Amino acid sequence: MTQITRRTMLGGIAATAAPLPAVAAPAPVQSPEQRLEAAVSAVADILREMNPDHADVLIQQYSHYVFIGVKTPPKPVEWSGPGFYEVEWKRQNGKLCRPIFWLERAEYKTVPGYYYRAETRWKGRLETTVKLKPEAIRIICKKDDAYAVMHS
Repeated sequence: MTQITRRTMLGGIAATAAPLPAVAAPAPVQSPEQRLEAAVSAVADILREMNPDHADVLIQQYSHYVFIGVKTPPKPVEWSGPGFYEVEWKRQNGKLCRPIFWLERAEYKTVPGYYYRAETRWKGRLETTVKLKPEAIRIICKKDDAYAVMHS
């Protein structure tokens, strides 16, 4: 059996009567606009951390919505037969463009390898034909049959 001494009783009473530790002063109340700005900034920082290769965070903020995104280049796809493809290539003046071509793969007759025969059409008529080297272009996506019906 434990004995409670006068000294332990006085110590317990003193501990309960001690003043409470100082509580931090409450943070000043922020307006909804300030809280939204802090949240947008936090999300943008998280996206930069998650995508270190693409640090360009796009923020569009209006009174009724906020868009926060990371601009990443589209992943290229492989050629899968003749059809309409959106491609990315540099013109002779150095500008990057993303036209839509009818692509067909053709083999060189004198050397091993292939190239793409690219046609542009306007209202179903052949407009121009260009030879594109596979290493000079990047195929972004293949357009579906609905696109072919609309542009043929």
